[in-house]
Amino acid sequence: FDPGQGLPMFSGAELAEFVRLADYVAVNDYEGKLLEEKTGRKLEELAREVKALVVTLGARGSRIFAGGKAQDIPIAPAQSVTDPTGCGDAYRAGLLYGIANGWDWANTGRLGAVLGAIKIASRGAQNHRADRATVEARFKQAFGYSPWS
Repeated sequence: FDPGQGLPMFSGAELAEFVRLADYVAVNDYEGKLLEEKTGRKLEELAREVKALVVTLGARGSRIFAGGKAQDIPIAPAQSVTDPTGCGDAYRAGLLYGIANGWDWANTGRLGAVLGAIKIASRGAQNHRADRATVEARFKQAFGYSPWS
């Protein structure tokens, strides 16, 4: 469940039901605060109902609540900061890849961070390009290892 900009359209009860029906929840920090306000429940509490609840924090990285624990995921350094439009979507692509491939949350979140760092260096939401070799090289550069090895 990724409510995005549509979150304000729903009541707290509706949002709580969406979370209950989800396996995963992804929000940015603003959406996370709004989700807490509307449902009257803390993110940590909502996270108990799903496999993972992910909060992106922009330049502060991200936090993944899973298995009763919170993991802070660092950013991957960007080559330049040109346009943040689409960075959340790029991060979520990393989440989807990690989930689909059975990765742990630390590697999944770090992949999201790498994809966000690649995206932010390009103007426009979908004008960036990166092949597998580039993503792996950027991952190694940022975190010192490759999750594919």
